[in-house]
Amino acid sequence: MSHIPTATGHDTAFHGRDELNLIDFPIAVLRHQQPKLKEGPPPDELVCEIEGFDRDLKKIVPRKLTRRTASKYGFPTPSEDEVLIGLLTLTRLKNGFSSPRVNFQPGELFSLMGWQLSGTSNQRLSVALDRLQGLTLKYENAWTGEDGAFEKEFTTGLIESYKLVKRTQGRSKKPAPESFIQWASEVFSDIQRGNVRELNTDEFFALSLPLSRRMYRFLDKKLCEGPHFEMDLATFAQYLGLSETSHIGKIKSRLKPAIEELEHLPGFMEALSSKERFLKRGPGSWIIVFDRDSNAEAYQSTLSSPTEEPDAVIPDPASELVTAFYQAWNGSSHTPSQKELRSAREVLHTYGSDVATRLLPVVIKTMRTEFPDARSFGATMHFWATAAADQAKNQTMAQKESEEKKREEKSQRLRERDEKNRQMLREQWRSLPESQKTSIRAAVSKTASNTVREFLSHGKFDDPLVVLACFEEMKRRRETPSS
Repeated sequence: MSHIPTATGHDTAFHGRDELNLIDFPIAVLRHQQPKLKEGPPPDELVCEIEGFDRDLKKIVPRKLTRRTASKYGFPTPSEDEVLIGLLTLTRLKNGFSSPRVNFQPGELFSLMGWQLSGTSNQRLSVALDRLQGLTLKYENAWTGEDGAFEKEFTTGLIESYKLVKRTQGRSKKPAPESFIQWASEVFSDIQRGNVRELNTDEFFALSLPLSRRMYRFLDKKLCEGPHFEMDLATFAQYLGLSETSHIGKIKSRLKPAIEELEHLPGFMEALSSKERFLKRGPGSWIIVFDRDSNAEAYQSTLSSPTEEPDAVIPDPASELVTAFYQAWNGSSHTPSQKELRSAREVLHTYGSDVATRLLPVVIKTMRTEFPDARSFGATMHFWATAAADQAKNQTMAQKESEEKKREEKSQRLRERDEKNRQMLREQWRSLPESQKTSIRAAVSKTASNTVREFLSHGKFDDPLVVLACFEEMKRRRETPSS
């Protein structure tokens, strides 16, 4: 995951932020396709209603979020969830939540979210900002006010206005203008009241499934309140936006891949068996259980106070880039000229600060061979595109190697798990009285394949196929209650 450098040098993963009132109810749909009605045009609004306890009324009341959109692109999708978290984090990094308006270069946001620097990403961001700006959220008994109680009715948007500057072909002599977003006043006021929490953006953006990212935000909040969390399974599914079915089996099936992905995050939550994860309370009534990983000290997040002073004022990235070039090129402490700053801003607008910082050594290495007599930062402008293309090629190769390594590691873990299970079964089999072994073989001979029956009839009890069939019968007997 790429990071935006801060003056303190701290990893930006720990500067990620999430707005607490935007966690519980789904802002975006879980699919990249727009929702559809069974008949007729697309829906004008999406409603999520969940029963919750009202502390003032001391009774169960319906909590509701109604989403309406004025965007021609429709309702937010998983991409908009990513952009929302990216913008919250970028605001924290840029101005420490001191202003609802934050200026940025698209490359900075792409770097933070792990998106590629491409025209496709620019188009995705354009659609995302339009969807977020066009969204209206009406909360009923679902938005926490200053006193900690739910507002009976509260309506807000997310983004009041925005400007997205896309790079055009050719090189301009003018400084590249910045994009900006302006947070809706209600949301920003809530942020300034301290209604935000830390979020590890490295983990969040590394998750591959939209449902995993939704569940990560929800559980990160709940497991911060205590190491153990459980909830009615159907209600939990509603909080995540899985409202298309109430069938318990289908809910479990939808949740399984996301749960498995979160179980592989170091220090996030304990891996549980299906029987431990899903507990039946009665006919059609189940609860789902989560426990924070016992080694999760480094992952315990706390609420952030937006009124705290920002870590430091972020230095001018253009000046830093020019200065770094001269220090690496000839060891001098150079004061950038306005022309050099304009060139540097053009580079940053194209690639983002993090990528430009990584490309600079590649550019310098190429220049020492192809342009050793260069004397100014302006000479670098001939080499950035080639350096970026070479790095993209290397990253693709590295990514393929990393994916292959992960697949092999996963296969190795599965082999080790299977071998552990086989060893356990062998020990259980050895501990059985001979009479039980004979009984199991007799049962196997009635149901097994012709090959296994033939081996049994000839006393080939150590044949792998016979052993496997006997182990399965032994497991079946242990799992089947005695009548």
